[in-house]
Amino acid sequence: MLHIGRQLYVAHLERFGLRPEPIGVVIELQNCSGRVVFDRPVLLPTEQFLDLDLVRPRAHGRNRSRR
Repeated sequence: MLHIGRQLYVAHLERFGLRPEPIGVVIELQNCSGRVVFDRPVLLPTEQFLDLDLVRPRAHGRNRSRR
């Protein structure tokens, strides 16, 4: 499910850029489709909401300063 959500979010970024920024993704569980959403959705029983923090690709590694 996270994989599908990330694919939808990245496709949105490629098409529209960073603005407007969605709040998350709604995944339709029966057919593994979904949509990017900008307001809190009212979900159907077969849908799952993934917050943007879950689907946003993470940076590889961390910035660590040496002292």
